[in-house]
Amino acid sequence: MIKKIASLLFGLSSVWQPLGAEASQATSANSDRWMIFERVASDGKPLVVIARTGNADARRLLLNGRATVVTCRTDPANVNDRGMPGGTERLYAIEDKLNDEPAVLAAGAIHVASVTGQGQRRMFIVHRDPLDLSWLLRSDPIQGFSCDASDVQDRQALIQLITPSLLETQLNGDQSVIASLQKHGDDGRAPRKTDFWFYGQRESLESLFGDLEVHGFSVDHWLSGPTGVVLSRKMPVDLEAFQELTPVIVDAVEKSKVDYDGWETMVVSQTSTSTDGRKGH
Repeated sequence: MIKKIASLLFGLSSVWQPLGAEASQATSANSDRWMIFERVASDGKPLVVIARTGNADARRLLLNGRATVVTCRTDPANVNDRGMPGGTERLYAIEDKLNDEPAVLAAGAIHVASVTGQGQRRMFIVHRDPLDLSWLLRSDPIQGFSCDASDVQDRQALIQLITPSLLETQLNGDQSVIASLQKHGDDGRAPRKTDFWFYGQRESLESLFGDLEVHGFSVDHWLSGPTGVVLSRKMPVDLEAFQELTPVIVDAVEKSKVDYDGWETMVVSQTSTSTDGRKGH
């Protein structure tokens, strides 16, 4: 799975979600998936983060277990002007072993993130038992890279680096929906009715609507058991539209203290229109 995601590093796209027009920020112990987002390094250049989310065991070990980082550095001549090393696909062999090697798994280890930038790629592993990875790196040297393993010294910095924000999580879901629509021949540029689902106390939902009404939202219908509201907006559903709109929604949700459960819309292609898009839960 991480190979597929890594191939999209520079486009920051997302294509590994289930098919269907849906976007939800909800996660559970069974929603283990990889997410891609950016951070900024100390030199101002980007760090591309591929992080595991929705895995309860990984989160517990990240907070309270052991943590190791495998750092693979390349020659400065192999680094572009954004700080990205070339040939990182050669490092997949190491990442495969971090995910599959019996000796690694026996230590209760989980590969939680890979971070690329500043001329290197760092692979972070959290684990229950002590873990020596020097043998693995010696047995599989990677051309063009020098790799070593060490303990993570600053746990809070690691958590901050690889934990996506609420906005990043939602934008990632939006990208997945848009990718699904594109697979159906829908580029998302045609404006269409789009429904957004929210849950919470009625008073809080009314406050939310007050904040979003000025952005073109209207009440489609109210829900009961649990209390919720579906707000509608006619709009394109391409990435540009959601890069502008999703921060507005996330700010309103945090202000009103309600839950945002995603959006749904119809699939519009050149040959047909389908209404079988489904909201995520």
